[in-house]
Amino acid sequence: MSIQNLINAFEQVKGRKPATADELLDFAQMNYLRGTFSLNEYQIYFKELHAQGAKKPEYFTQEEMKAF
Repeated sequence: MSIQNLINAFEQVKGRKPATADELLDFAQMNYLRGTFSLNEYQIYFKELHAQGAKKPEYFTQEEMKAF
């Protein structure tokens, strides 16, 4: 459950590296909401990314939901 694992998962899904910590946090949140990540996994990612300055989005649009 390291950030590197999260980055690897992001790269597999998106085919590119995340541009920002915010984008990586969005990815983690979407995976949690979809049931791919457990609450514990999400909390670990959130805590580490938040410490790096990432901010949680207030909401996701329908288009953003489809992108994940």
